[in-house]
Order: sequence, then structure tokens, then C-alpha cells
Amino acid sequence: MAGKNWELARQDYLLAKQLEGVSPRTLSDYDGGTRQFVEYLESNDLNPTTATIRQFLSGLDVGPVTLGIRIKVLRTFCRWLHAEGYLPTDVMAPIPNPKVPQVFPYVLAEEDIRKLIQAARRKPRDLALVLVLLDTGIRASECCNLTIDDVDLDSKSLLIRNGKGQKERYVFFSGITARAISRWLAYRPTDAFNDAIFISQKTHDGMTRNCLAVAIKRLEKRAGIKGTRVSPHTLRHTFATRWILNGGDTHSLQKMLGHTTTRMAERYVHLVGADVSELHRRYSPVGRLRLVA
Repeated sequence: MAGKNWELARQDYLLAKQLEGVSPRTLSDYDGGTRQFVEYLESNDLNPTTATIRQFLSGLDVGPVTLGIRIKVLRTFCRWLHAEGYLPTDVMAPIPNPKVPQVFPYVLAEEDIRKLIQAARRKPRDLALVLVLLDTGIRASECCNLTIDDVDLDSKSLLIRNGKGQKERYVFFSGITARAISRWLAYRPTDAFNDAIFISQKTHDGMTRNCLAVAIKRLEKRAGIKGTRVSPHTLRHTFATRWILNGGDTHSLQKMLGHTTTRMAERYVHLVGADVSELHRRYSPVGRLRLVA
């Protein structure tokens, strides 16, 4: 089976994943990650083998993180091809995941958090938006999917209906955030096209991920924050890092972030290493002796 027939197999794969209920974003990743590979096969009249996959991957001009994502997509694709009988073996099995260097995410300093919140105070929507992201750590897509019915101001909670893996969960927020949400809902235009909590101020339609990113970037510039790229994901990292720094545990953080295991939450324990220097100054057994050198 060579040439364009692999495109038919790819379409079958995407349909199967859609029927499995994967999120639209994941389906889009599967689509993009497999399309380039199948185009490579077709243009060179090749079949998927371990050797051809290695050749394809070696020709990609991408960094280790992106390469790891491509390998993950192809691993899922080839495993499915084998299970469905398109391939006699799982040709991705011999290919290991690349070693990805641990990258410290951008996290806002406390001063920058204050600047961002102050910049957002000009508009009720922006203030509610920033506080929700900082106070709950939800993903950008989860924020965009929130509806008015998902917010409970009495219990100070949000119902995340379309989380990663299509799993529902509750996240909680503070009284300050509750007041900001309440104020925004009072200002929210009555002619909005849907029941999304956060809507575009131009179209009055629900915010998209791009619209959300643009809004946060605009607030970054207004706040005059330097040296840190502020995005919705930056606010998620900031929430998680501050949670650990303030004494929160990884099991609770896992539930708030919507992860299936504590592995990702435990990363933040290691990522707060920059504050170890301060802890050392406070608790060093030698430093506390105040010896004169």
C-alpha cells in the first residue's frame, strides 16, 4: 500500500479519533502532524517503516520540544495503523522520544502581578479575565469555553466542562475574583451572541484563544511589564508556581490544573528553586550562627 492510499488511511484515523471524542484542538494537532508525514510518503512513493520515519524526522528543522510533539503524534498514528491492520507491526516502537531539556516557564513576579491587575482595572471584563486566570490556573481553551451557567458565585466555583480529555472538574476562586466576575456580568452586553462569560468587545461573540491572547498581550503592554512574555499560559504557570510557594500541595494543584497525575504538578516543586536562595539565607544552620569570619 503506497502513495495516495495512505491519505485514505489518515482520514480513517482522524475520523476514528473524532468518534473517540478527542477535543477539537487535539484533533487539529493529529491532523497537522500526520498530514506532513503522509505528504512525505506520497511525494517519495514510500510506505511507513521505521527507516522512512527516521528519514522524515531527521529532515524536520524543529527544536527538541517540537520534535517530541511530532513523534508523539506519529506514535499514536502508527500504533493505530498497526491495530487496524494497515501495518504488520508498530513501526514507531523502536524510535525513542527525544531528550527534552527542562525549560523554566515564564512566571510573573509579584510586582508584575500587581501591575497586570492594575492595568486590567480600566475595564470590568479585563479585570475579571485576569483574575480568573491567575486565581484558578485554567487553560486558555477552558476559559474561552466558560458559560454563564458554569459560574457559581455563592460557592465561588467554576465548572470546567470541556477540559483536557473531555473531563469535567470544579475550580475555585477567591472573594476578590467573585466580585470582579459579578461586576463584569452586570456590565456584560445583553445582546451577546451566546452565553459565554467572556466575549469579544468588538463582535460580542465568545472569545477565541487568539482573542484571549491578544487581550492579555495588550494588558502586558499597558502594564509596562518588561523581560517576561505574558500569555494565558504564563498566568497558568504563575498560578501553579505561587500555589507551591504559598504552601499548597501537589495533589490539590493536580486537581485544579486538570492533570490526571501529580507528575506535572510536581514539576512546580522543582521550578521554585529560585526561591531556595532566600530559604537558605533564612534557615542555613551556619548562617544562623552569625559567626564572625
